[in-house]
Amino acid sequence: MFTALLIASLVAPSGGASATASVDDLQTDFETAIACQQIDGRKVWKGDIAYYIQSYVYEGEAAAEEVADAVLPEDNTPETVKEFEEACALAGSAGPHARK
Repeated sequence: MFTALLIASLVAPSGGASATASVDDLQTDFETAIACQQIDGRKVWKGDIAYYIQSYVYEGEAAAEEVADAVLPEDNTPETVKEFEEACALAGSAGPHARK
């Protein structure tokens, strides 16, 4: 199954990704990320570089389960990071999301 990563709304408020993580780095990280509990009905994953959240689907659009936005801890508020940490606290060793 093809997976995709969108670097969009939750990535750096300054408009760019982390200076140390390329799009290719984030894509690879997403492909091996661990599934976490959902946030607001959206799937969440934890990678080594970033957290990922299922891209928002507007009413009337088809859901794309394997498309996500990167959430880089260094580019988000402590409150946002805490929410992702809590969602992933019970993730354990569920394995990469692509296998689910």
